[in-house]
Amino acid sequence: VLHDSGVFEYTWKELELWLEHLENTVEAKKEAVIQFLERVLVKLVTSPYPYTDKAADLVQEASILQVNLFKQDVDNVSIPISHIDDALDMIDVLVEGNEGLDEEIGSTLSEDMVASTFPFSAVVPCALETRNKLLLECDGSTKGGSIVDYLITVCTDLLHSQRDPLALCLMFQLYDRELQSLSSSNYPQLYQFSHYYCLWIPQQTKETLFQPLSSLSEDRFPSLDSSFSSLLKHSYEKGAACLLEEGVKEKLNEAILHLRPQKLLLASKHVLLYLKTTVENFSSFSNNSGLTFLLFFVDLLKNILLRGNDIELCSQQEKENAQTKPDLFVDMESLTAVETSNDKILDVLLPLVFKHPTLESWFLAVEQHSVPHHNLSPLTVKHLSAHLNNCILELLKVGCPMLQARNQLLVISRYFEAVTKTVLKELQYGRRGGSKTYFARSQQLEALQDLHMYMDSQQLEEVTLAMLQVPKANLATKKSETSSGKKSCLSAYGEILVQLLTESYQRGSLKEDFFFSREHIQGMGILLSTAATEELEKVFMHAIEKEPVFAQAVGVDTQIFCLNHATETSLSIAALLIQYCRTHLLQFELWCLKHGTGEYLRQNMGLFLPLINVSKPLTNECQVLSKLLPSLQVEDLTDLVEMLPVALDAVGSIEHWAAADAISRALESSEEKVYSWKKCLLAVCIKQLILIYSNSKEQETHPEMETAMLSRLEELLHSVAEVVPEDWHNFVKMGLKYHYKDQDFMKTLNAAINLLYQKEMYLSQRLVKPSILYMMITQHSLFLSTMLRSREGADTNVHTREALVDILLTLVKRCPEVCESNHFAVLLGAYGATLSVVDQKILLLLKLYEKNGLSLVNFRILLWGPAAVEHHKTCKSLGKSLWQQPSMEEILNLLDQEMVMKTILHFPQHRHLLLQEEEQILQGKGKNKVDLQDLYDPCFLLQLFSELLRPECVVGCPKFIDINALGLTIAALSSYDHNMRAAAYYVLGSFRFHLEGARFREQKQLLYLMDVVQNGIRQPNLRFTFPLTLYIARVAQHMLKPEEHMYTKLNKFLLSLQYLNLKKVPGFFQLFYSFDIEHKLERKWVLAIIGEGLRDKHCYELYDYQRIFHVILSFFHSPLCDEATQHQILEILQNAAFITKAAYELIRDHSLLTWLLFILQKRFLENKMLNYIIFLVHTLWVTNLGDKQKSLQMPCGLENQKFLPLQLVNEFLHVLLKLLKHIRANLEFAQLTQFFSLLSSILEYRAMVIEAFKEMGRFTVNEHVLSIKDIMLLLHKWSIIGKDVKLQDDLQTIAQQYQTKELLKNIKEKNKPQAPFRTSSQFVQKKNQSETDQGPASEGSTFDLEECLSPLRLVLMHWEPLFLNISTECSNEHNEYGNPGLTCKIVYLVFRWLVKSLVDRSFHKQNVLLTFKWFKSYILPNTTVVQETIMHGALKSGIFKLYRSFHDAFEGTSDLNDLSLLNYIMLRLMDSQGLMENEYLGTVKRFCISAMEENDTEKKGNVSFQQKRQMGSYAYSGLSAP
Repeated sequence: VLHDSGVFEYTWKELELWLEHLENTVEAKKEAVIQFLERVLVKLVTSPYPYTDKAADLVQEASILQVNLFKQDVDNVSIPISHIDDALDMIDVLVEGNEGLDEEIGSTLSEDMVASTFPFSAVVPCALETRNKLLLECDGSTKGGSIVDYLITVCTDLLHSQRDPLALCLMFQLYDRELQSLSSSNYPQLYQFSHYYCLWIPQQTKETLFQPLSSLSEDRFPSLDSSFSSLLKHSYEKGAACLLEEGVKEKLNEAILHLRPQKLLLASKHVLLYLKTTVENFSSFSNNSGLTFLLFFVDLLKNILLRGNDIELCSQQEKENAQTKPDLFVDMESLTAVETSNDKILDVLLPLVFKHPTLESWFLAVEQHSVPHHNLSPLTVKHLSAHLNNCILELLKVGCPMLQARNQLLVISRYFEAVTKTVLKELQYGRRGGSKTYFARSQQLEALQDLHMYMDSQQLEEVTLAMLQVPKANLATKKSETSSGKKSCLSAYGEILVQLLTESYQRGSLKEDFFFSREHIQGMGILLSTAATEELEKVFMHAIEKEPVFAQAVGVDTQIFCLNHATETSLSIAALLIQYCRTHLLQFELWCLKHGTGEYLRQNMGLFLPLINVSKPLTNECQVLSKLLPSLQVEDLTDLVEMLPVALDAVGSIEHWAAADAISRALESSEEKVYSWKKCLLAVCIKQLILIYSNSKEQETHPEMETAMLSRLEELLHSVAEVVPEDWHNFVKMGLKYHYKDQDFMKTLNAAINLLYQKEMYLSQRLVKPSILYMMITQHSLFLSTMLRSREGADTNVHTREALVDILLTLVKRCPEVCESNHFAVLLGAYGATLSVVDQKILLLLKLYEKNGLSLVNFRILLWGPAAVEHHKTCKSLGKSLWQQPSMEEILNLLDQEMVMKTILHFPQHRHLLLQEEEQILQGKGKNKVDLQDLYDPCFLLQLFSELLRPECVVGCPKFIDINALGLTIAALSSYDHNMRAAAYYVLGSFRFHLEGARFREQKQLLYLMDVVQNGIRQPNLRFTFPLTLYIARVAQHMLKPEEHMYTKLNKFLLSLQYLNLKKVPGFFQLFYSFDIEHKLERKWVLAIIGEGLRDKHCYELYDYQRIFHVILSFFHSPLCDEATQHQILEILQNAAFITKAAYELIRDHSLLTWLLFILQKRFLENKMLNYIIFLVHTLWVTNLGDKQKSLQMPCGLENQKFLPLQLVNEFLHVLLKLLKHIRANLEFAQLTQFFSLLSSILEYRAMVIEAFKEMGRFTVNEHVLSIKDIMLLLHKWSIIGKDVKLQDDLQTIAQQYQTKELLKNIKEKNKPQAPFRTSSQFVQKKNQSETDQGPASEGSTFDLEECLSPLRLVLMHWEPLFLNISTECSNEHNEYGNPGLTCKIVYLVFRWLVKSLVDRSFHKQNVLLTFKWFKSYILPNTTVVQETIMHGALKSGIFKLYRSFHDAFEGTSDLNDLSLLNYIMLRLMDSQGLMENEYLGTVKRFCISAMEENDTEKKGNVSFQQKRQMGSYAYSGLSAP
């Protein structure tokens, strides 16, 4: 009821206090107290507002009084809600409207706001008023003594629970003023209480209300529960002397041990009140007494916290004991009471203590420059703050573990913020003040050291990084020593920093990106070299591994310390420094060469092997190892040889193999020793692979390591073909068990079998027999699933099957006895009858089986693939009695008609019928490269056809023709292998025999076709040119299709012949110049024969003899030639361009390039036409060039070289420059790449030829082929393709400035509308359609410009700009391409684009080098372009990036000349900015020029090293590098 009244909305705890003391009242007095309390509460509930107003007025009066005392404005201290009754009215209205809002309203007021706004309830003024009336009514009697005792007891505890007791004390004084007429002897406790609460009333407002008594009875101490409060109160009243007595201290500590949980909160508030009062009245104490008071009260708080912790532990123990007892003996009510009262005592007590304003505001207040209000002198404030900091820190050390256990560290977050803020401020001041050593710890540093394990990781990270940036002298200092001079030791900062780093690493809070700058890593290096611990070394190694670039910021003294420290972690740090920084590599080599180091290394070589590994790639021929192990000291090398294999035995120690390679090179002078050494390595390698395979099931495998070990095994076997038989057996067994489908393992196994199982080797007799190996492989559970093909889905076992077949081939060659007839079914099931590598090897394996005495007679009617497997299953299940041979039609149905036709079009003319071992397939040249697995193998099919066409067999001739089997047989007549042609003639003879006896409608036409072909053969085994075989195959197909137009046309032509003229394309002119209605179809048919049949020079000679090229080139420009025919003609020319003789003679005799120029004169060409022309010109150039460009790069004499005529090269270049006008963004990506690559290749070859002519003394003209007009057009086209808006704007500005008409015309055509509204011509429609096609550089495309960028860079760098020396007056007359200003602008644009294209893409050293060479040759001599270059910030930044990237990619003395060139260019750029006035850089410049002129390698290396170290800082200031 009282709670719902709203009077105790924020002071509910106070009501508990009133009721608790009522419970503790003596029974004799309890009735009067109950009546009194009932009277008070009824009055308050019925009329609360006068008393709430009274309480609010006194709170306001107290706040104003405090403001006046501290001489501050009233507004600064006004309380959030000025009147309690106003707040209560607001709450009442809201509650009536919505009862659910009360919790929301309460949540808006914080605890501090409630404590300052509602320090006590309205019960206090109401009770005091009722007391006064009661006492005044008694008129001097002692009738109200029990009520006075009750009120004083409650008010005393209420006073002790106040944070700021002034308002409550003023309330007591106000109502005590009404009792002045009473005698003090009647109520002596009133005088005593008045004297006590006046301690908190300022002197200005203090009143003497009661006369002092002459004598007081002795103090009556309450029961044990309240003895602490009473003892502390009476001691405090008597003064400092009594309070600090040892007996009093002991009694208070003893009383704390007996405090009940309910009294702990009140006791802590009581002590906190005295502590606050002591701080506020500190000026009234002497120095020692005030400080002693502070320590005394803080000790009491510590003991109270410890008492609360003990109560919780006891409570938890009781609960555990209660849970272990049977349910019969468990008192659930008592258990619940224990849980609710005791378990959560610290959850309230800890925030009550540490959230107190006095503790929070005074902790490190002076250091934060935020001291609370006070009336102390500055010296006293500093003195008070220092001791308060120590006291609070001791209290925090007790409370932090308790808060951490409850996950309540947020309670003391303000303390942590104060520590972080003050430490950072101190570090900042130290950095500004320079190097200043701190040996004595400040209070904030002590707090950091004591509390850092409880602080937030983000705060610790901020402090740690700031500490790492302090000057070196603040981390490590030098102290004098008697024996060794001066020795480094850690300062206070250093010790704390080491502790922070190590503990943070142990807690795992350093796993993210922790270090951000070079100062951080340098500070870490100082700590490491001064006070190294295992954890600190791990922190440092973690930082270098995360950001390898930090290795360049670490001093060399840190590396020397790590080398001398010689622990595993420190040496790993040294290895990382050596790997990522060449300065550390140089220091390591110097350290190795130091006197006495060699002997030390030889004694501890096992530890230093990782260092040798990382230094090997950065030195030439492992210089470090050769210096450490001189060849003369054989015994030292012997020790290492004996020790290293032990280290290699561990799986994962791949880094030691680099040292093994170095030892192998060091032992090359002794064949016996190197053989023994590699034999030992071979044994270790096999054992390591066995261990990897045996552990592959239990743990995660490492494919990279396994692949490296397999590669090393194969390499060692080539040197030492001698293994331990047991190891070899285990290797084969474990590998086949776990890695049967591993392609790398199977390839290595095949190579090992080839090397180990040789007849002349005696060791092969002791190894596993080949027959057992064959059995282990073929009887493996995965053998069939790996070998056989699936009927549906993609074949995913191709590479594994190939490796498996290689092993079978090797074993069959080494041991023919392994062949068995039952293997045929599996081999035929795995065979696909194609030209794929696997099928060719399986066919060769079948040949080897037959060669070894096994016959395929039972498989005479051959099936292959899944059909062979099914047939074998049927035979085994049904038996031979029911076994029926498959018919010819069933076998031919296994062939795919389109695939057979594709085999005809791409017939392998160089394939041998009688297979040769390791024969390579020679695929004919052509526009479309087909996959070999999409072509049938004629070696297999011709033999199959010969079996199917035996005289006793039933043959379906129409099926044989329809499936294109006849066409494939005829195509074999064009083979270069006489056996292949002979087999084809035999098959054709057998087919003719069956055709004569066949009965079907087209039988006579086919017989006549074969007669015509046979009559044209004038000699045995004659080879046909391929177009003739294709013609015959096509005609044979049409004989079965009488409904088609070509059936009648071809039959009429054949009936007019007695024999086929093999020196001409049959019926070319009749079909090409046909005037039938279907003349387009006939022309298309014959042109398809011409194009598809053009395979080699014999085909070209056949066409040229018949003047076919002359006919089609002339017809191309005829109005009768439609687009489809033009495309066919271009396809014919493309196929001819692949033939060397045709490519040259078409240009020489038919002026093909001039013919192309005539096409390019058109205003617009479709994309398809452009694609054909680009491909044609590219193919012509590549075919004519051949190997001539590579031969020019060979170091042979120029007199014997063959050059393309320079005039021919210029013609190609002229065609491409004309073609450039038609280049647009929506062309296919492949054609764009071909165009730029072709242009680059022509310019490169032309430059090489001119250079060769100069060396030979020949006269050349027109060395400069690219004009500024060509370069501008090239840049314009690329800006459109690459969507480079900046480049487009710059070119448009330049074109308008210098009035370059052609470029302006191109820009206008790009920006104008697609077509005028008044035209509807076919040309405009096609142009619009072509321009709106989605191109490779359009949105949504995955067009990658990188493949075009590289050749385009080379094209631009072949431009040799000419800077004409024209005066300023005359320059205005040269408004177009002759203006020197235009040349400077374009040169600058080209160089800017080159640099940007290199910076934005992945680093390529050769491209960077060529760019800088072009810059040195054509830009560096021109001061105008150089000045414009250094004024552009982004361009300077890009130059510096490329320079640093080239330095980082430096690979030894071979690059010194290139590096020296870049150094020279950078120095010239800095000289242009006036930075060379620096004495040091001037010296470096002279040194660099001297090194280039003298070609001194050592001097170039020194210059590069010095300039790399110093260029960065100057470049940042002068070149604005990023």
